[in-house]
Amino acid sequence: MPLLLAYRRWWCFFFMAVLTLPTLGLVLPDLPGPVRLMTTPQERWWVHATERLDPFINGRYGFRGLVMAGNATYLRAMKSTRERPVLLGEGGQMFFTGEQTLEQSLGRLFRAKPMGDLVDVLARLDTLLKARGAELVVASAPNAATVLPEKLPAWARGQMTHPTELDYLDTQMAAHAIPHVDLRPMLIAAKAQGPIFRRTDTHWNQRSSVLAFNAVMAAAGRPELEIAPQTAIGPLQAAPSGDLARYLGEASETADQDYAEIASNPKPELTPITGVMPDHGPHDTFRPYAYATGHSGPSVLVIGDSFSQHFWPRLLERVTSRFAWMHHSACKFEWPAVERFKPDLVIYMVTERSLPCRGQPIDMPPG
Repeated sequence: MPLLLAYRRWWCFFFMAVLTLPTLGLVLPDLPGPVRLMTTPQERWWVHATERLDPFINGRYGFRGLVMAGNATYLRAMKSTRERPVLLGEGGQMFFTGEQTLEQSLGRLFRAKPMGDLVDVLARLDTLLKARGAELVVASAPNAATVLPEKLPAWARGQMTHPTELDYLDTQMAAHAIPHVDLRPMLIAAKAQGPIFRRTDTHWNQRSSVLAFNAVMAAAGRPELEIAPQTAIGPLQAAPSGDLARYLGEASETADQDYAEIASNPKPELTPITGVMPDHGPHDTFRPYAYATGHSGPSVLVIGDSFSQHFWPRLLERVTSRFAWMHHSACKFEWPAVERFKPDLVIYMVTERSLPCRGQPIDMPPG
């Protein structure tokens, strides 16, 4: 019996033609393709040679533009998240990838100058507060990818390295003797008792917010301000889909889960404190606020973002006489508001992806 029957021999020519297409693509006209950021091997190419040559090969293979155009068409047809800042992980966990968040969590992105500026701002803030009889505590709400690495795709887990920007913050706060709490170990340990992040949202859940609040108060040396979790959160219940799901065009009142909120009992009568926080208008997403609670306790100011803006008021109202919140504005928060409010304790808690300063940091007065 002949090795190849006559009617099969034509298939050999067909397959050989397909196999030679990439070679022909090196010299034939092609569609324009995106520019690669790096197209030449780095120095010491013999170290991890394939890794070094990968950008070169990816920038020059045959019919590159045609292949990438076809791939883009396929992604649109499949409703892929590739063009949206969302990564789908294990169990349907969604991760925010905008603002280079994933690269930051993996340790693949380290912004030395902006992080150095942050440390300088915090050191200056600590000096100014101490001169006024107040104290500073620093913390950071980790990215979901930082504390849920087991839910990342395998290709992402394989790229994790250290140090990260959070590692740098931890070491620098210790070097400057500024009270700081690394929330990562606590949140990672808490996973054994239940979820710590919303599945479809960039934010942590109500349980994590209470645990973080208590960790910050412990770091401030004020354990009496900690709140028993069972008095602030109830059981897991259905919750609406979050901001990451909305990126994908999904919306449901029951697509996610969060812990029920338990209000303080009795609930304090909050009185707005006027003329202290800057007025940015009713349409400001991060509109600052200040309240008096009507009972005894310290005065606490939080400089933060959405991880504290809506999660912590119901906790602060239980244990403070006055509390306020304003946005960090990437190291350009409004110092005059701090002086007007005269806090006993300032908590600087910014989510991991927003830690680095942007542009020129705040110009605070001499100590």
